[in-house]
This record gives sequence, structure tokens and C-alpha cells, in this order.
Amino acid sequence: ISYFTIELKNQLPETMKGAWNDWVFGCDVCQEVCPWNRFATPHQEPQFNPHPDLLSFSKKDWEEITEAVFKEVFRDSAVKRTQYQGLKRNIDFLK
Repeated sequence: ISYFTIELKNQLPETMKGAWNDWVFGCDVCQEVCPWNRFATPHQEPQFNPHPDLLSFSKKDWEEITEAVFKEVFRDSAVKRTQYQGLKRNIDFLK
């Protein structure tokens, strides 16, 4: 999923339609299933927190995200790696 939503620069293959739930960037399944993470404790690093605007994003907000909003909310995030067009491609693929 991470390869398709982050690294792949071409069109997403239609055979993957419906395979990713609502993921549009990465997937974090590895973090959820890693047995070592049962020992993890909550972080205290403010830079790891999401941009506050993301916490209230609706499905419509995601579908209508503009490049200006993308640049603002993902300014200090790894999501900017996929660039605006890549994220829009991923969002549109879920429709």
C-alpha cells in the first residue's frame, strides 16, 4: 500500500481498487501488528502531532482539498513527499 500511495508516480492499477480501505498515504499496518509495539508508550514530541486542521477533516474536505490547503496542513509532514497531485490521485482513486 505504501508503494502505491507514496512511491508510484503513475496511475494506480485498477486491480487495487477497493483494496486499501480509506488509506490515501501509507498504511501503518506494520505498526499495528508489530509485537514490539505492545511495549510502546505515548510520545511527548509535539512535532509528531498532526496539524490541528486535519483532526476535523471530513470526507468532503479530503475530496475538495486544494493545493493551498495541502501546502499548509502538510508543510512539516512526510505526506508532502507524495506531492499534491499524488495525494489527489490517491483520494480520487477511492471514489
